[in-house]
Amino acid sequence: MNNRLQLERLGELAGTLGGLAERFWQWWSAELIGLIPPRWRQRFYQRGTLLCIAMDDEQCRIGYGNFNQIETVASAQVNDGGEWPSFVTEPLMARAPKADKVVLLLPPAKVLRKVVSLPSATEAGLDNVLRFEMDRHTPFSSEQVYFGYRVIERDRAHQRLQVELLVVLRDYLDGLLRRLDELGVHPALASLAGGEDDWSGNGINLLPGSHKRERRRGWRTDRRLQGVAVVVMLGLLVAFPLLEQQREIGRLTEELEKPKAAAERAARVRDELKTLEAGSGYLREQQARAPAILLTLDELTNLLPDTTWLSRFELSGNRVRMEGESAEASALIALFERSQTLQNVSFASPITSNPRTQKDRFSLMAERKVATADAQESPQVEATEETP
Repeated sequence: MNNRLQLERLGELAGTLGGLAERFWQWWSAELIGLIPPRWRQRFYQRGTLLCIAMDDEQCRIGYGNFNQIETVASAQVNDGGEWPSFVTEPLMARAPKADKVVLLLPPAKVLRKVVSLPSATEAGLDNVLRFEMDRHTPFSSEQVYFGYRVIERDRAHQRLQVELLVVLRDYLDGLLRRLDELGVHPALASLAGGEDDWSGNGINLLPGSHKRERRRGWRTDRRLQGVAVVVMLGLLVAFPLLEQQREIGRLTEELEKPKAAAERAARVRDELKTLEAGSGYLREQQARAPAILLTLDELTNLLPDTTWLSRFELSGNRVRMEGESAEASALIALFERSQTLQNVSFASPITSNPRTQKDRFSLMAERKVATADAQESPQVEATEETP
């Protein structure tokens, strides 16, 4: 039971979606066809054959012809419960496969027509709005009827829509459709008889969505589809050069990006080279300073007496600081006057005595003789390299 209920709901949903698709197709095709010149549009509508089934209470009239002229080929009284006479069913069965379109016209006594005024904001969802408010505008609920509509006036000043609404009982229309299905006849349009759009196929369609999808026509016989195909082809002819131009722009942009990427890589390599050169310069500077420092240490080793030793030697730029102990620290200043690498030697702090070693603690400050030291760097470096 649940599966059956779900299938029924799915069928109703499919019918609703089919109805929405049909209305969208009618609107879209009408907009595209409206772009065609009137003379061509008239020829467009006049081509093709039409099979018309006009119901008038218990009378059925079968018409066949084109969209300008319909010839009655059969007419007889029919009733809902009995069989249709053969001189009505045979023309239907013979001509239905040949017709480009089958139209079912319903009698005014079976169709309720009403003009409904609604807010403009409801236009996007008119189908749902009318379905929900069906019992307010008609004596029936939405489950009892099939309905169709079209907007006949838009009052932008008052933000209102005038909507023409057609309503038919489901039981009546389902009975007709079942009878026609048995004959192999599938209408593409069911509308109110006597309207000006009876033969053009632009009338309000009361068919449920499931029946609208039963009759499919190929593009070779559907003039509207052919018109849409022509419009689409024209659009492609206009769009194709633009697409080619866009593709060419993309190709040129890609080619321009290649040298740009190469230039960016070259810039990165150049920055790396600058960084390496700066590091190499720092190393060369340190290497250049090393002989002068070694020369100063060598001179201190030879200059200081054996009773003197250094516990700290600090070189900061051209300033030298020495700390240590000596048996006679006061005599060191006189010794440093003979130095070839140091000048302006002085005590940085008073001399103190170390009780444990019985030596004098001293702290000396001096300045390097830069010119003299640099002048002797090269010979000293060479002498150092020659020493085994």
